Amino acid sequence: MANNRYEDVSDETLKFVEGVRSEYFPELSGLKVNVLYDTKKRLSNGRLVLGNIKKTDDLIRHHTRSEFGLEDGYDFILFLDKLIFNHIDDNDKVRLIRHQFRHILYDPENPKDPYKVVGHDVEDFFEELELNKADLRWAERVMEVALSLYEEDKENTKGPAPF
Repeated sequence: MANNRYEDVSDETLKFVEGVRSEYFPELSGLKVNVLYDTKKRLSNGRLVLGNIKKTDDLIRHHTRSEFGLEDGYDFILFLDKLIFNHIDDNDKVRLIRHQFRHILYDPENPKDPYKVVGHDVEDFFEELELNKADLRWAERVMEVALSLYEEDKENTKGPAPF
């Protein structure tokens, strides 16, 4: 089988994500979220993807239930670009994780399926703009670092120059 682009996050990263979720999103405490590193550069609409969160479907919930011993399987999967996540400071990690969790809307009026995935209010979320007002351009700064890291990684994997 080909190299898998995803791998489990470290225990340290998992604790970090759970800390952010419990501090900022107590309404999401009942969700089962699998956190994975994405080990390959991913672009969407020409932009580098730093992280992504997806709601699982019945098939994924079934497979994660049996594989991980969960009663109902995972509800969401949070993907974090491994190269980027491991090279940014804790403040930017919090911003990235918070941003991804903002994509989950909790609707207690719908007990059968109370969690929905939502898009941005603008390019970001209004709550995040307020929380990040001291560093509104954090994502652009992290994106520059990320592009530099990927360029450096590309240079390091080219191999020796031909004779």
